[in-house]
Amino acid sequence: MADAVVVSSVLIEQFSDSVCGYIKQLTQGHYVVGRIQYELETLIPQLERIEAGPGLSIETEELIAIIRDVIRKAEDLTEIHTKREIQRDAATFKALIYELKILRISKQLHGVDEDISRYRIQLSRQLHRESRMPGFAAAAAEEQSIPSYLRRCMRYLILFPPGFLVRTRRLIALWVAEGLVGEEFVEQTAENYLNELIALRVLLPTSRKRNGKVKVCKIDAGRREAMLQEAEKSNFLKDRNGKILRLVDDHNEAAESNGDSFIHIHGNPTISSSVQDYRDVISFLSFNSQEGTKPGEDIGDFLRRCISAGCFIWLRVLDLERVFRPKLTEALGKLIAIKYLGLRLTYLEKLPDSVNKLFNLHVLDVKHTYISFLPRSIWRMQYLRHLYLSEAYRTRFPDPPSQVTLTALQTLWGAFVDEDTPVVGGLDKLLNIRKLALSCRSRASKEDEMSRQLEAIKEWISNLKLLESLRLKSRDEDNEAADLKLTSLEGNPKLSSVYLLGKVHSTILRNLPTSLTNITLSGSKLDLDPFEVLGKLPNLVILGLLGQSVVCSTMYCSRKGFRRLKVLRIWKIENLEVYEEEEGSLPCLEVRDIRECDGLKTVPDPLRRVHNPEVERPSVPPEFMRESEGENAQNEDVTNVDGDTGGENDLQAMGENMGNPLVDTMEIVEEFVKEGENRYRASG
Repeated sequence: MADAVVVSSVLIEQFSDSVCGYIKQLTQGHYVVGRIQYELETLIPQLERIEAGPGLSIETEELIAIIRDVIRKAEDLTEIHTKREIQRDAATFKALIYELKILRISKQLHGVDEDISRYRIQLSRQLHRESRMPGFAAAAAEEQSIPSYLRRCMRYLILFPPGFLVRTRRLIALWVAEGLVGEEFVEQTAENYLNELIALRVLLPTSRKRNGKVKVCKIDAGRREAMLQEAEKSNFLKDRNGKILRLVDDHNEAAESNGDSFIHIHGNPTISSSVQDYRDVISFLSFNSQEGTKPGEDIGDFLRRCISAGCFIWLRVLDLERVFRPKLTEALGKLIAIKYLGLRLTYLEKLPDSVNKLFNLHVLDVKHTYISFLPRSIWRMQYLRHLYLSEAYRTRFPDPPSQVTLTALQTLWGAFVDEDTPVVGGLDKLLNIRKLALSCRSRASKEDEMSRQLEAIKEWISNLKLLESLRLKSRDEDNEAADLKLTSLEGNPKLSSVYLLGKVHSTILRNLPTSLTNITLSGSKLDLDPFEVLGKLPNLVILGLLGQSVVCSTMYCSRKGFRRLKVLRIWKIENLEVYEEEEGSLPCLEVRDIRECDGLKTVPDPLRRVHNPEVERPSVPPEFMRESEGENAQNEDVTNVDGDTGGENDLQAMGENMGNPLVDTMEIVEEFVKEGENRYRASG
């Protein structure tokens, strides 16, 4: 009897394993697609090198022919699987039908995946028998000198013009949108890849944030040509049939990099015979930042012609950053595979209504545009992760529908809040936010309504358990600091960077998370010595106390406080009379910057050695240095405020305009509007 029980137990376990394996085959098709693509990226170049060598035996030729057939089948299945996923996600009533088709294709994909692995082993053994393995191994070793997961990201770099300074935020988002960095924790994985490429000196940092992270980088010019040749061999730019996969519009490099594409985009619009070459394009990036309306009109006309011809159906990336007012067609809604829509610094005035059909969008960047209102469908974009808005132009959220499905949003940067903004029942439904920047405006005539809004914002922020970076500003009609209502941030255990412009209660200093590394206060009007409390934060590296942040007359830094602080900025604290540092305090300090503290009478010894005792500007370490104006001008945002720095660039902007500590908003808006008007006048 006991033996029967054991046998039954073994059979049940085997049956369970079989069922689990079958379910895995049916449900993990998307994962297998990624693995197959990874395998083909290394297998195809290896086959080409083998076939280019001396005469092969009949057995090897037959085996290679079989592998080629498997590769074609794998490519077809992965393409169909992707198409079915898009159809399922966009379907309303037929989603279940497409789901069943996906399950059937997933099972076939598992079979193809196993075939590829089996035939790869057979090929290695066959070559070993023919004494070709040493050469093959050497070629494979050369191919693997840089990991394949990094080579995929390296190839993407050649899409940028030579010498182009690219923000890491943008580069990471593009890698993710193209699916180059895996399935889980994609942003963090992409950032790790970026750091690896920097370590290998494939990418060269040109500017860093104040926390030391790379902000802007460029490709190593010496490697670019070799990378371009590798990309061409691996069919990165075009497939084996010559169809374009990644399209670049660069007016400065038109002849070399674009060829006929430049003519199709900006030349004779009657040329339509080659439009079908763009059917399978998955990335379209334009670096045409010429002034005037023509570039925007040309790109709009090109998009319209291609979409009407059935092209761009696989397009994942449409990046038109700095193209002046591109004429986006309503047919844009047909491009349901788009994951990245980059319209930063385009000064666009309106999004096409059809954008409400782009439900697969992951990134929408409309920072530095004239877009007043977002479409109501924004609340239903369930895959949207990052939303960058135009704070200077006060882009507004519409009233939400009864059901908000914008639940995947991780970045909401530059959102404008007044008494009419849907905070309750709208913004407070977004609980996965990691980076948040809000600009609130109060009006005397609506003081009670705005007070309730700020209370709702305080409650919402307290529920953001994943929040890492917070920038919160509150001003009145006269651009003076208004109440923020914040009393505690202890409910945000992952918070590392905070920028607050507005009045806060002093209790907030005692209710900050220990994870904090960077805090900047402005207009806070704190009536206590902030050093007494902030000095106890164990991980604080950067501290900025800007205009009217403190109204006390004395600040004292004890030896026990600020054990890790590297950057200390005290600007325009008018009531400050005594500033003292205990001997042995601030052991890690690298930058001490004290400006326009007119009432300061007592200063520590290190400051007495400076001719102007109000300002100490020691040599700044490289990680805090800004690049020269000429080098940064190519990519610097108009306002010098980056959308993901937690307000660090506001420090820079305000440091250059010390007349009024709250001057940043008005001058940012004026500069932004002036730039747009200049480009508009240049258009004729």
